[in-house]
Amino acid sequence: MNIAIVTINQENAAIASWLAAQDFSGCTLAHWQIEPQPVVAEQVLDALVEQWQRTPADVVLFPPGTFGDELSTRLAWRLHGASICQVTSLDIPTVSVRKSHWGNALTATLQTEKRPLCLSQARQAGAAKNATLPSGMQQLNIVPGALPDWLVSTEDLKNVTRDPLAEARRVLVVGQGGEADNQEIAMLAEKLGAEVGYSRARVMNGGVDAEKVIGISGHLLAPEVCIVVGASGAAALMAGVRNSKFVVAINHDASAAVFSQVDVGVVDDWKVVLEALVTNIHADCQ
Repeated sequence: MNIAIVTINQENAAIASWLAAQDFSGCTLAHWQIEPQPVVAEQVLDALVEQWQRTPADVVLFPPGTFGDELSTRLAWRLHGASICQVTSLDIPTVSVRKSHWGNALTATLQTEKRPLCLSQARQAGAAKNATLPSGMQQLNIVPGALPDWLVSTEDLKNVTRDPLAEARRVLVVGQGGEADNQEIAMLAEKLGAEVGYSRARVMNGGVDAEKVIGISGHLLAPEVCIVVGASGAAALMAGVRNSKFVVAINHDASAAVFSQVDVGVVDDWKVVLEALVTNIHADCQ
């Protein structure tokens, strides 16, 4: 089986980490490197079609993100193949893929006989920053073409900063509450040395930054310690913390589903527990 690995602007870590977890024995891998970063898909779609016609591949794998999803879908349509976006794994013998559905509550196994099969990788937390692509692959460079006529102007946001949540060693995830709790939450998190994230439901209540959402529609994290408070354990939220090394849940409801998904569970009012934890930490440090 011939597999083409597409990367964009030499950002290889995420897709390299994903490849390392798959078994590609017996496959011929090629590396299609798109560089520099295109602004819109139209700049590279024709070149991708031409590259596939010169070096056909049974599977074309794109990196995670909306741009990878778009390229996968539109290339499959142009080549009369099939596209499956945001896959978590690829089984070579059966050419089947797995991906999450229904807010991460279900894992589906999908299979199609259409070729090429164009895939995009699902976002994953904890990808090794120094991960490298398999050695020995043939590398083919794809240079984006000119911008399409319909694109009037573009803006390059050079000062976009990475949210501290993405690199935090300790994270406090808050599932419930309102604006009145914000100051107390911030104070407790600071004393715990943790960054704060929120469930989508909590963000919708207002008063917190929408960029702090944890889960499938927000951050996917892999901290050393994650404390989840006031959350029922909905799959969409827990997808954002499942790669944490150690997870603690605090909830007053002993039957909450969150307790089946964590390392340690505490049934109590979460504010009381966090305040006691802060007190103990500071007592140990003295």
